[in-house]
Amino acid sequence: MARVDSLIWFLAGFAQLLLAGVVGGDPVLDFLAVILQGTGSSSLVLGVYFLIFIARHQKEFRDRYSKIEKTSLVRNESNGELEIVDVTPRVNKALWYSIPVALTFLSAFLWLAT
Repeated sequence: MARVDSLIWFLAGFAQLLLAGVVGGDPVLDFLAVILQGTGSSSLVLGVYFLIFIARHQKEFRDRYSKIEKTSLVRNESNGELEIVDVTPRVNKALWYSIPVALTFLSAFLWLAT
């Protein structure tokens, strides 16, 4: 789930850029469009930064990042020790990645088309 956070920044950035392209016509609305373009662009930069930062430090996050509410305590058969095991099905994990990725690509194509 940690890498989905950068996709949320991408979605927020593209949404702001799409809104900035629609808003306009009045001096106040033009100013709002400029603000939305600036914040949308900075959100895209933050998304790239977090994606690179998390990819660089993935090993450190994997050891420390655990959602206890989605794990179970299971006894290891070979040595008898208790281990925390993630019991989330792979389908759920795939959906948590595929939906934000699809929405990000769709919003990027829409923004590039305008």
